Amino acid sequence: MDKKHSRKNLMKVAIKEHLKCTEYPRVGAVISKEGVILSTGFRGEKSGIHAERIAIEKLSSEELNDSILFTTLEPCIRVHNAQSIESCSELIIKSGIKETIIGILDPNGTVYSEGYKKLLENNIRVTFFNKNLRVAIEEKSFEYGKIDKIVGHGKRRIPVVQSGISIDIQFAENDTRTIKIRWSTLQFHHGCVDLLGQNGSIRAAAGASKFSDITEPMIFRFQSHFARMKKGEIAIVKPSDASFCVLIKLLEIYENDILFQWEVRND
Repeated sequence: MDKKHSRKNLMKVAIKEHLKCTEYPRVGAVISKEGVILSTGFRGEKSGIHAERIAIEKLSSEELNDSILFTTLEPCIRVHNAQSIESCSELIIKSGIKETIIGILDPNGTVYSEGYKKLLENNIRVTFFNKNLRVAIEEKSFEYGKIDKIVGHGKRRIPVVQSGISIDIQFAENDTRTIKIRWSTLQFHHGCVDLLGQNGSIRAAAGASKFSDITEPMIFRFQSHFARMKKGEIAIVKPSDASFCVLIKLLEIYENDILFQWEVRND
């Protein structure tokens, strides 16, 4: 007799699949009916094929009818005219799957909430993984880890969608002092994006091209609540009540994402 699993256990199986991925973003999928696992898939199991498609194509139409799909990441939608096969969302809609349970919404600005919306519009029930499991997925899905908290120094690629994304910058793993920043108003065609902070907390490091050029961060004048940054520019963030500052350099700007570098320094 086939083993029956609870929904929570099926979510965990999908996460196990997504941890098999050797490329980012990691995605794992499970298809079940009445608690019985029918198929699984993970991104990279077959080159160039998404996890949902891999799991779906392992089954017949009869097996797929009235089944439930668990996927750790929001299913993709058609994002460009040259795409040769239908998106995962379109495949799910025509497959006979009755419900899709999503781990996290895709932070990619071309997908964010669009796959979710498309499924709902086509009478697919959509629910989500348990909160603690969503946190685990968030930490392991993307190449740069969690997108809303960073520590010490490093580089991070993040999406800038809708009204922007807030990030907590923690001084060190064992030092919980934190400064909050927000990226907003990405204008890819103009090559700029806004870095926001508290009133008067941001200074443009005019003339500096690398962090080592900045020996005294507070020497720069003209504090503002935001900096409109272009590739290669550096800003300094220090709220009036903070005991450290953060240096931010915009490394790359994409249509929906940015890559930036940061470094914390004691005041």
